[in-house]
Amino acid sequence: MPITDSKVNAYIRSLTQERSPVLRRLEMEAEEEAIPIIQLSGASLLRLLCTLHQPRSILEIGTAIGYSAIHMAEAAEQARIVTIEIDETRAARAEANFREAFLAERIELIRGDALEHLPKISESFDLIFIDAAKGSYAQFLQEACRLCRRGGIIVTDNILFRGLVAHPPEEVERRHRSTVRRIREYNELLKHHPDLTTTYLAIGDGMAVSIKR
Repeated sequence: MPITDSKVNAYIRSLTQERSPVLRRLEMEAEEEAIPIIQLSGASLLRLLCTLHQPRSILEIGTAIGYSAIHMAEAAEQARIVTIEIDETRAARAEANFREAFLAERIELIRGDALEHLPKISESFDLIFIDAAKGSYAQFLQEACRLCRRGGIIVTDNILFRGLVAHPPEEVERRHRSTVRRIREYNELLKHHPDLTTTYLAIGDGMAVSIKR
């Protein structure tokens, strides 16, 4: 009998390293309140990249309630993190979660639209994580390339968008077609970007890991 994706995901989840109480609580809250956070398998990849690369500076575009930022801060213990969130309520919750995790001193949260704040940032980063409005991914990438150090990593979440990017447009629900089209265009942009070498991974909702040449 073929193994279903849900069974595979449940098995992988059972093998994942135990998380802190704060992270486990955020996972439950996100599920109960339908808050979009990175899937656990994707968070595990972020942690692995942070452990291997040990970035000293991290930029996150899209904080939500702080789940992925806490993962990265725990894995890169010397890193300073700048994270941007447009939703005021979620930003306030994220800051409270950073304090509870004893990470507030290393994480700076910027409230507002990332497209307005990114051009004002001049420092360089070793790792940049893009996980915000999917329709703006191409614009986020332009700023990310400017801010990423040579040899640095740019990670993008949701590049498979529930697997819908692999379906012909006529098979996708009308309400999702615009998002699917933009993500497909974004994936092609990564593929042909002159300054990036990218690997696409079927982890979580799909993740792209790009190295700046």
